[in-house]
Amino acid sequence: MLESSTQKPLPYPVYFISKNIQVWQDVMESPHPPPVEQIIDRFRDGNDSWSVQTYVQLKRRGLNVHLVPRYIPGQICVTSYDHLGLRDYPFHSYVVACQHDRGRPEICEQRIVQNRLNVIDSTDHFIPFWPQVALKPRDRCRGSKVETIVYKGRSIYFAQPFQSPEFLQQLQSLGMTLSLSTDLSQGGHTVWTDYRQADVVLAVRNCTEYDLSIKPASKLINAWFAGCPALLGPEPAFEHLRQSELDYIEVRSPQDAIAALKRLRDEPELYAAMVENGFRRAKDFTPDRIALLWRDLLAGSIAEGYNRWLSQSPIQKLIGRPIKFMGRAIKHKREKQRFWVSIRNS
Repeated sequence: MLESSTQKPLPYPVYFISKNIQVWQDVMESPHPPPVEQIIDRFRDGNDSWSVQTYVQLKRRGLNVHLVPRYIPGQICVTSYDHLGLRDYPFHSYVVACQHDRGRPEICEQRIVQNRLNVIDSTDHFIPFWPQVALKPRDRCRGSKVETIVYKGRSIYFAQPFQSPEFLQQLQSLGMTLSLSTDLSQGGHTVWTDYRQADVVLAVRNCTEYDLSIKPASKLINAWFAGCPALLGPEPAFEHLRQSELDYIEVRSPQDAIAALKRLRDEPELYAAMVENGFRRAKDFTPDRIALLWRDLLAGSIAEGYNRWLSQSPIQKLIGRPIKFMGRAIKHKREKQRFWVSIRNS
């Protein structure tokens, strides 16, 4: 169960939007949705992870939330970026948009972001992304051995120097191997959840500076839950969470990674300290903690904004909202163009 404050009811119902009705119709129609662990293999993108998963996590904790395929006029509607369409004319609802790995949403009243760099004004709110569902932590019987190095994520994001024959040969000479879990078609999300035989997480991404500015800290948080020390590239999301050198080791090159791996191998007390520190840090990112953040935001800043929106005059509702929407639509298109240009260019 959640902490006591999360048992307070929401002041208004909240509607989560998923246009994938063919995939999620049963969840939409059920008064008691199944645990996320039972439906994770149906998740295909950020829309499912932000809208559907958040709905299920909050609904199962007794909050007044609903999963629907379209915007409900006059109500608080939470949507992922890709389901925020201009042709939906969403200004008829009080829209809260989740900015996942996409550009800044503008045709909305408030935003939820997964990277603190994207908190630009009072309508932006940072909430960490949910930790990996059904994660299987490292087998603690492996002790402090450093043999299996894992990368879990899409292959297009893994920096090429860490896949080179030279790097793999260096690992082999140390008695280590690199295990890539990248293809979800081979075993579904299981390839991303199983850390039982992992010893160290390696994640250095091949991304532009802009792309890194919108990425979450999921690889670090999942490593903490898994009980694996992490070697990570320089990313804002990781840096914002860092409290000590035990949180993770930053690496920028294969040479950095080799040096860090040798250190972890030769200093078992450091390895053990990083594991225990990770378990401690992970307590701040449990589903209960994140659900509490959602509840407090929906009952706080979002409810307050919704109250102001409801109290607008008839003229504002009839004329002001469509005019404001047109201005926002122009900004939204510009941000979308900026996103697609910026993620391809350093």
